[in-house]
Amino acid sequence: RTRVISMPAAVAALTASFASTHTPHPRSYRVPGAAARVSRCRASADASSASAAASTSCSKELTAAKAMVLSSVAGTERGLRCDDDRRVAVERAISTLERLNPTQRTAASPLQDGSWEVVYSTAPAPSNGALGPFRGVAFQDIDMKTGTYLNRLELPYDVIGASLRARWECMGNDDSLWRVEFDDVTVSFFGNKLFSKTFADVERVWDVTFLDRDTRVVRAARTLRGLRKEQARGRVANAGEEDDCVFVMTRVT
Repeated sequence: RTRVISMPAAVAALTASFASTHTPHPRSYRVPGAAARVSRCRASADASSASAAASTSCSKELTAAKAMVLSSVAGTERGLRCDDDRRVAVERAISTLERLNPTQRTAASPLQDGSWEVVYSTAPAPSNGALGPFRGVAFQDIDMKTGTYLNRLELPYDVIGASLRARWECMGNDDSLWRVEFDDVTVSFFGNKLFSKTFADVERVWDVTFLDRDTRVVRAARTLRGLRKEQARGRVANAGEEDDCVFVMTRVT
């Protein structure tokens, strides 16, 4: 904590100090010459340039990694049409992006707030954009203030749709984990509710492994143990399994 000293006292102290021990001979003190000033300026400029160059390099690497992920998932119908070799390649691109995550404490970051479109997932239906024979687009709507989120599946013309409501909370002191508890799921037909189901004690663990203003990567599993099973990554997760699945999302709003 900084101690505040009154101006008169500070001036008096400095005056007494200089008067008693630090009064230089008139010729013993010289103002730094132009060469010295230029040298210091160059050193400062070099440091600033190095910092800017490093920042630019990181920015380019991150942009390239995000582009690689989007390129690798193109043509997979958001993961629904993807053979094993392609899935391994996608997983490799996602892992590279995760290592470049620029956001600390992603679990509590306000950057999560908003609506996200799922562009790729290894999750089971309907989180992967499928509902029976129907194919659509899955979204995740995150509300950081209320600690809730909505998974919704949209199909053309609202022929059929599904929405899953859930609540989340940060897990202890971990910087990236959520404990998610499902509330209910509703299926609709042409905008009219067909049926809904309420869940009891159904939980998942989410790990927000990458987050910036326009891209979000989440790994989800039934348990923390399942989330950490590296050998399960890069393949499709089946409903009821413990193994993890991945979501790659881009911001909508």
